[in-house]
Order: sequence, then C-alpha cells, then structure tokens
Amino acid sequence: MTGTSLNRASVPSAGPGMQREVYAELLKAAHTYEAGTGAVLESAGILLDGLLSEQEGLPRRHSSSERSAFRRAISSAADPEPVAAAARRVELEGPSRVAAAARNVRAAAQQLSTTLNSIADADEGLRPATSADLPREHFELLTSAISTFAETARKHLNHR
Repeated sequence: MTGTSLNRASVPSAGPGMQREVYAELLKAAHTYEAGTGAVLESAGILLDGLLSEQEGLPRRHSSSERSAFRRAISSAADPEPVAAAARRVELEGPSRVAAAARNVRAAAQQLSTTLNSIADADEGLRPATSADLPREHFELLTSAISTFAETARKHLNHR
C-alpha cells in the first residue's frame, strides 16, 4: 500500500446517515438564504432605480427613511455565512461531485451577497457599479446551484 492509500484507508468514512444530515443542513441554509434574499430583490431594484434617477436629474420616488429601511433589509438578508458554513461541512463529507455542487452553492450565495451589499452600500449621488438586472441574475444562479446540489446529493444518496 502506498502512503496515500494507507492514509485514506485509515480515515473512517461517514455513513450515509451523516451525509444525509449534512446535505439537508446545506439545503436548509440555502433555502433560508434564498427566501431572505428573494424578499429583498425588489428593495434592491428600488435603490438602484433611485440612484440612476438621481444621476439623470430626476426626483427620487422614495424618502430617505424608506431608502434606509431598504438598505437595512438588504444588509440583514445578504449574510451568506450560514450557507458557507454548511457548504464547508458538505465538502468534508464528500464525495467530490457533491462537494463541487456545494462549492457552487456557496459561491453563488457569496456572489449574490456581494451584489446586494454593493447596492445597499452605494453612496447616493454616485453611479452604482451594479446593473439593474444583476441582482435577479445572481439570484437565479443561486436558485440553479441549489437545485443542482439537491439533485447531485439525491443521486449520490440513492446510488448507495
């Protein structure tokens, strides 16, 4: 036996029950994040529209306090850490194709978080660095990554 195969042989593999729990934990965190961020997509659009309107010299349709409430809601919903933590646990459990799908969920959640936070943090009077379609596109990428992970995990668990 080579050193590599000896090391692999000495590491106990988690059973399907443990994998199922870890996969379910990621799905729960991802769906919670998806619901939270989905709920603030309209707020992000309103903030973006307001920034663009202001640049064109048009009056804003929402008050400063309304815009502040939108920013707080976006910042609160856009924390991807629970998804990232759960994805890291899946990566430890494997196998590689399920771990890769978990990494994609984590990356999509982080990308959406970055996009939403850039909108929430945009200074009024400055051109936003985010196109109006980007939040929705990144949300759809997250939704797709979650579906792909669920399908990959299901196939792995049912294949055993």
